[in-house]
Amino acid sequence: MNKMAVAYLVFNAVLYALLAVWCVAAPAQTSTFLGLARSNPAGESEYLAIYGGLQAGLAVFYALAVALPAHRRSALLLSLAVYGGIVLLRTVAGLRLGFGALGNARFAYGLEVALLLSAFLLVVREPN
Repeated sequence: MNKMAVAYLVFNAVLYALLAVWCVAAPAQTSTFLGLARSNPAGESEYLAIYGGLQAGLAVFYALAVALPAHRRSALLLSLAVYGGIVLLRTVAGLRLGFGALGNARFAYGLEVALLLSAFLLVVREPN
């Protein structure tokens, strides 16, 4: 697999590791940034498990794909699925609510679209 694909996977591993650490280190700040309200300790636990845990898991998966070349294509396909779903549903939310109502998510939207398109191009360029 080419160096661009490896760089893409490294970027994703680092991105998700940083996001996971940020969620754990500053849950009040990150949940407020996302527009989520933490109403009780159970809500904070769920936020840490789902946001922090999922991001930590993705960081590990992408790092393993970098270390284990046989899994790189799977990681690119996962990117298509994950970013495809995120971009689709964030677009639906923007159309339903108005893109201005997305708050800070508007900043992530551009990155998510870029990551989706990059994964698509990498999969097309590396069909096997």
